[in-house]
Amino acid sequence: MDQPTSGAGPADEADGGAEALGRPLPEGVRRRVIALVSDAFGALTVAELPAQLRQYARFTPTRRAKFAGNAMAAALESDAVFRQRIGERLGQSQPELTGALEAGAPPAAADPLDVAAAAYVLRPAGWVKLVESAGEEVQRADAERADEETRRELDQLREELERARAHTRTETERLRTELEAARKEAESLHRKLRS
Repeated sequence: MDQPTSGAGPADEADGGAEALGRPLPEGVRRRVIALVSDAFGALTVAELPAQLRQYARFTPTRRAKFAGNAMAAALESDAVFRQRIGERLGQSQPELTGALEAGAPPAAADPLDVAAAAYVLRPAGWVKLVESAGEEVQRADAERADEETRRELDQLREELERARAHTRTETERLRTELEAARKEAESLHRKLRS
């Protein structure tokens, strides 16, 4: 019997290896995945880590996420055994979320980014849809936030415009009054000069 040479084996097929993302991991999901891996990383022995990640074993989770984020994401994508180990640690730290995902019913109250990151690591059936929908949800939330910010800026600009118009009206009225007074004075002086 031939052994697979790519490192992918039955674990890959059981973990949803047939499903794949059609685009890069959404940025928010990617950050959560790296944070999950970084936190679980410390519970693994050096021997359990992929070779390219062993140099980061002594780093703190924050420092590890900063300096080894790309390497951890790549290892998680390509190494099914590493992904399985991280999934086991995730199951220990967040049993409700992992149980719900494995049952095929992600909790509605959970943060979509947490659900997507856990789905990416655990790879239950339908994980691609969870990741993509979380990415879309984040984009929608970002768009709503941008819309709200734009509305606030627009309201602020309208208020500034109204203040500027009011100031202009006041200044115009003041200048008209001064002009009228100057005209009357000029007429008065003109009459005095003629007489």
